[in-house]
Amino acid sequence: MFTWGLSLLFLAAVFGTLSMVRLIAANPDSPLPMWQGRPQRLPQFTIILRGLSGGLGVFGVFLLWSEIGFWSILLLIVALGIPIVLNLRHNRRFEA
Repeated sequence: MFTWGLSLLFLAAVFGTLSMVRLIAANPDSPLPMWQGRPQRLPQFTIILRGLSGGLGVFGVFLLWSEIGFWSILLLIVALGIPIVLNLRHNRRFEA
């Protein structure tokens, strides 16, 4: 189960990153909202990728829980933190 859990967390990171890259590409000239709100242009495929990322991440934590316990939550935070870092980097371009 350890390998499956890590694989799902890896896929969660990939799907989350791909979602944010597509969202940034669709909105190159405007900042993206951090926690709430809607960007100017929102490709539908990014919503699907975000859902897959969250679902696979949570399922990966469930599979890893019996092996490594709370460390699986830390891995989930790292996996889902990559798109947040991309969002911060994108929004820094628009600061005064």
